[in-house]
Amino acid sequence: MRRLMFFIVAAGIPIVGAQAQIPSDTLVTGQSQPARAQATPGGPWCFVGRGLSTFQGNANGTEAVVSLPEVTYFDGTSYYLLDGQARLDFTTAGTGNIKFKLTSEYPLSVIRPPFSNYTETVGNPANRIWLSFSVNFPSCTLPVSILYEIE
Repeated sequence: MRRLMFFIVAAGIPIVGAQAQIPSDTLVTGQSQPARAQATPGGPWCFVGRGLSTFQGNANGTEAVVSLPEVTYFDGTSYYLLDGQARLDFTTAGTGNIKFKLTSEYPLSVIRPPFSNYTETVGNPANRIWLSFSVNFPSCTLPVSILYEIE
């Protein structure tokens, strides 16, 4: 009878996979991975360099600040340097707009492009979290991948 009761109780407990989540209002540091994207040879391209990155999200999950060591977007005519801090404004759990700071002279489509595919994935060991998202510049989608370590 006890085995049957255990089975009934255990069957009623939902099985939930482990989801990574960087603690809110906690500054974490890590390293961005280099990536370059270009849709057509000789056309626009975008780049993120390897280096120190910081991340801090707010408590309700609608906003986060991320620093990137080197970000460049070339639209085919002009180069835009977008290094430093940027703010992620979430419209859903995986999408929103990224606002690069201190770039007011650049076009709005460059300093506030949409981002998509935002994920946080538990690494190995479990105190490492891979954060990734795509920055959707005009004519170039930049994959961003950062490994953070939570102490």
